[in-house]
Amino acid sequence: MMDAIVLTAIVCAAVFVAAWLLRPDLRAWIERPKYRFQANVRSYDQAQSVTGQSRPEPKSETRRSP
Repeated sequence: MMDAIVLTAIVCAAVFVAAWLLRPDLRAWIERPKYRFQANVRSYDQAQSVTGQSRPEPKSETRRSP
């Protein structure tokens, strides 16, 4: 039973990789959310710089030894 599950997972992964390599439109569809997020962050940063507000710096998590 375990062999069937592993074999099915390997076949699914191989089909996905083959489709990703052979279909540039599929690659673009898969990566679209990443580019949309990057564009939203860029737009937000530009809007913040226009209004003069700065993004707060993250606090460092360094601990001091006693």
